[in-house]
Amino acid sequence: MKNEKALGAFMAKMAEARERLAELQEYVDDHMGESPDDITWGHTGSAEYFVAQLTQLTDWAFKRGEYAE
Repeated sequence: MKNEKALGAFMAKMAEARERLAELQEYVDDHMGESPDDITWGHTGSAEYFVAQLTQLTDWAFKRGEYAE
């Protein structure tokens, strides 16, 4: 295989990406580590930032928004 090393490195990064996604899913499922009873507008701002970063990644991945062709 011509690109065996590249494929191996790519697959390792994909495994790392899956781990990160699982961590993020747990984080979101746990209300970003906050008790729902303690949520303030500050937490809402943090959640907004979190979603903005995810949106940038998904827009890039799916060629939406500023990344649209």
